[in-house]
Amino acid sequence: MRSTLLALGLLALPALLTLGGSGPAARAQSVQSALPAQPAQPAQSPHPATTPQPTPPAQPGGPGDHGQPARHPNLLILAIDTLRADHLGCYGYERPVSPSIDRLARAGLRFERALSNSPWTTPSFATMFTGRYPTRHGAGLQGPLRNLAVGAEGVPRTIAPGIPTLAEVLAKAGYRTCGIASNPYLLFGTQRGFAEFSCKFLRADRIGTLARMWIAQQDRDRPFYLFVHFNDPHEPTDPPSAFVKAIGEADALRDPNRKALTRWGGEPDDPTYLGRKLSAEAAAPLLRTKRALYDASVLRVDVEIGQIVAQLQHEGLLENTLVVVVSDHGEEFLDHAELERARGFDPRGIWGIGHGHSLFDELVHVPLIFFGAGLEQVTTAGRVIPQQFPLTELMPTLLGMLEVPAPDGMDGLDRREWLADPHRAPIPGAVEGIAYGPDLIGWCDGQHKLIAERIGRSLWGFDVAADPRERRDLLTAAPADSLSPLRAALSSWNDRVLLDAPPVAAAGEITPEMEQALKALGYAQ
Repeated sequence: MRSTLLALGLLALPALLTLGGSGPAARAQSVQSALPAQPAQPAQSPHPATTPQPTPPAQPGGPGDHGQPARHPNLLILAIDTLRADHLGCYGYERPVSPSIDRLARAGLRFERALSNSPWTTPSFATMFTGRYPTRHGAGLQGPLRNLAVGAEGVPRTIAPGIPTLAEVLAKAGYRTCGIASNPYLLFGTQRGFAEFSCKFLRADRIGTLARMWIAQQDRDRPFYLFVHFNDPHEPTDPPSAFVKAIGEADALRDPNRKALTRWGGEPDDPTYLGRKLSAEAAAPLLRTKRALYDASVLRVDVEIGQIVAQLQHEGLLENTLVVVVSDHGEEFLDHAELERARGFDPRGIWGIGHGHSLFDELVHVPLIFFGAGLEQVTTAGRVIPQQFPLTELMPTLLGMLEVPAPDGMDGLDRREWLADPHRAPIPGAVEGIAYGPDLIGWCDGQHKLIAERIGRSLWGFDVAADPRERRDLLTAAPADSLSPLRAALSSWNDRVLLDAPPVAAAGEITPEMEQALKALGYAQ
């Protein structure tokens, strides 16, 4: 492990942003010179050591065991809100926005086709933390037509009572649990089971500092579960100038529309607003600046992720920690604006921007990376899993890797054997939980996707393996019966989850502080 860490540059904080090689990794070398010269130093530990070394967990009956069973691995989930998979170097992106995450992916396990089961925060994280589809955990919006931005109708329901969360299961297994989040939509049941949970509208540097301080305070007598949530790629995207320069987009800093584009170009009536119908010529420079601000925000998070992993190493905890990098959903940059405008579904009257309004891949194809403890159970380091892996499978698989018994009632399964099988097939999965518009559902079998109204017609079909940008609608371009298997699978799934849905939980509470934060994030009106 120590040789691997040396190769990654994770033993010394200043090395976190220095990469060699070619392609996007090589271009990331310019990042270090463009950012502040000295990254944050490790938080002070109450357990000082002259030279921290990773210590393998004691084996039962082995030296240092003292008759105690081996300790469960720690779990660190690093969640990046609103992050498209195709905006990371390890997923093929050209800009040098993710050197730290790319290192973890190279040394760990990367899921090429991780599928979020919902296109917005509350239902997606609730699925990750319960192993259930949104209909089966209840968190999110209800009804045939949704609008998250409107009054009482836009207040999400919480996770239904009695459904165990990942934090609750691990707390019962003896884990210390802590969540550090920055989006109020994580306060609708996903905080259950955390002994400590902070949710403040903070930027990445503050979130990273809190996480490193918490790690430094651990006394190693119990395993821990730390959930760290970064919100910087979410509107408003307003990264410090150094990060914009570091990705080679200094022109964005001189764009007179920069402030407006931390949102989407101002208000819907403004001529620079990207959610209205603009000509391609008018939209192009606005979209370039918006993407630059988004990408620089991703880099800002990436720096903090590198420093958090370095803090684990500094404390001697990395060897026995399973690190997970994941996102809840992606972000649309006019990818399907014309299709959405033609349907006219969004009750806000805006098209092609943000998230929560569609089930296209720019919103539900998310990054997922495992690194560290437990990987030896499933595969060798450096592997890529090309087959589809829905996030319903995340909680049961993590519990298996941590050797903690899983609760009954999950839709997902422990996929350790599947991960170890070189002949694995894609895991089919559903997507649902719209925040704006009619109640859409979709079925993805790993090659094809069908999107439909829950009660009604099929809308679009795509061969996502051959057409990952979803440009060719198979409902109009293919034989009428070519998507019949997907229609049957989607109908069967829909019948099952509706029959097994829990009673509708009460709507959550929006406090004045939460309302202020939601307005800052572009949700509340």
